[in-house]
Amino acid sequence: MTPSVHRRRPVLFVIAAAAFAGAIFLGWRSIDRHAVAAESIPARPALRGWPAELGDKIAVAEKTATGYRRPSTGLAALGRLYHANGFYDEAIQCYAGLQRLEPHAARWPHFQAGIFAEFGRLDEALPLQRRAVALEAGYLPARLRLGDVLLKSNQTTEATRVYSDVLSREAGNPYALLGLAKCALALGDWTKAREHLEQAIKLHPEFVGALSLAVTVSEHFGDAARATALKTAMGKREFNDLTDPWMESLADDCYDPYRLSVAAALAKFAGDPKAARRRLERAIELAPAAGSYRRQLAKLLLQTRDYAPARQQLEKAVALEPADADAWVLLIEALTVTGDSGAAQRAITQGLASCPQSAALHQVSGEKFAAVGRHAEAIAAFKAARRLRPSEAGAYIDLALVYLQLDRIDEAVTELKGALAVQPGHPLALGVLARHAIDTNDQAAAREWIRQLRLSRVSRDDLNAILAQFQQHFGHAP
Repeated sequence: MTPSVHRRRPVLFVIAAAAFAGAIFLGWRSIDRHAVAAESIPARPALRGWPAELGDKIAVAEKTATGYRRPSTGLAALGRLYHANGFYDEAIQCYAGLQRLEPHAARWPHFQAGIFAEFGRLDEALPLQRRAVALEAGYLPARLRLGDVLLKSNQTTEATRVYSDVLSREAGNPYALLGLAKCALALGDWTKAREHLEQAIKLHPEFVGALSLAVTVSEHFGDAARATALKTAMGKREFNDLTDPWMESLADDCYDPYRLSVAAALAKFAGDPKAARRRLERAIELAPAAGSYRRQLAKLLLQTRDYAPARQQLEKAVALEPADADAWVLLIEALTVTGDSGAAQRAITQGLASCPQSAALHQVSGEKFAAVGRHAEAIAAFKAARRLRPSEAGAYIDLALVYLQLDRIDEAVTELKGALAVQPGHPLALGVLARHAIDTNDQAAAREWIRQLRLSRVSRDDLNAILAQFQQHFGHAP
């Protein structure tokens, strides 16, 4: 045997030994991961009433989780399925196992913290949310959630630091500014809270969270005019929670139509109408006899100018739920915008027959009558709308506009003042009253209406036009 062969034998032995040791290590590691996944699989809950597909997917995920090749993949799929469909205890068990299998993945503590926080278990949520932030420093929704949990846990100073850190990473983030305002209020600093809220509103004029809290702050400072203007700006819009792509991705595993409709609303708010449409179509597939999801989809389709499918969904919606006045109103809109005036008029008649107490349908009916000069019918319809919904300005203003066309000035002024009584600062009502005061040479009244207009959300062009009319009529600025 040659010397070179003798020299190679020890080397080959070392290599073989290392490979053997590595195989043993990997084998034991695979066994250990398998054991962790197996003990993290929860008992399957009762699924009566749920689609069979959900049970099938759970079974596949369980099988993968109990295997030796991809236990974490199976456990992740299982956790998402349970979380997405509201089986929270089961999801928590899965996520606890995933944190052992994938200790460097931020998603699992973030998901688990979200469940705990939703049910007020803040002491359990806080360390998990801290861990998620530590693992994924650049994921701002996790930081914002941490700030929220700290604030609710009365750890205001640290919450302030967290929100400020978000702003250093994303200037002007509306939820961070809102969080700082809440922190300031918790510390009794109303002035600082107002500063944060005004900045948020300046950067994000439609942000309901800031608008709503700013009303409270304005009322605290006795600024009734500002509070009124903020309420007008807010209207009937609802607060939308922050965009959290990780959480929102759970909708892909959802078999609950209501949860899908909520996820669709979040996707729409986040500027993703395609995802919103996909989730609503899935909700309809799961609950084909529910008209409300069809109405929600149709509203989205109207906003994206997909008129034909919107009409189809609305026709099905009112057939399924004739008492859904909102669906009738949207159907009339779809028919009107596509030029089918005959069908629109029939829909008004059918809608009012099914929903005689709907202010919105009476309002639409009045608008149609007014548009073709049928003033008596328009007045009757607007009066019905005003009676059914006396706290909103729309019917008052529409009545006033009809009265103005008929030169019934005193009645028009009464309706406009009625509109301002229920919705102070309404720019259209103020504008019409200002123009009327100018035309009737009532300089003092014109100045007062213009003063209120400046505090409202009137457009700059409309305000300038009224100021120019005042200048031309009286020969000087108001």
